[in-house]
Amino acid sequence: MRGEEEFIAVVAKDKEAQFEALRVALGAVLEDHKVDLYILNYELDFDYMKKICEDCDEEFKDNLEFLTDMGGNLYSNVKENEKYNFKILSLDEIVEKLKEYSVVIPY
Repeated sequence: MRGEEEFIAVVAKDKEAQFEALRVALGAVLEDHKVDLYILNYELDFDYMKKICEDCDEEFKDNLEFLTDMGGNLYSNVKENEKYNFKILSLDEIVEKLKEYSVVIPY
């Protein structure tokens, strides 16, 4: 039996956390939670992901798409992430938005 649906924000603050943050977001979505992903202060780094595994960059792109297909939102304060379908918000807007969540998971 599953618990109540949570409204979760997963927040990645550096490129070393981006892959794991997305994995956690996907896991929560698969448990029927509403999840949004935040990438703060850096552009997504696909070269870094290739260092993790050969196909991690493509897997990451596919997983971003899956998260949005499952109703999740993508937010960032870095304009360059707009090309990956992130909605760009100022840090002040992000601070206000984070108050809406029942759970915030920082990375």
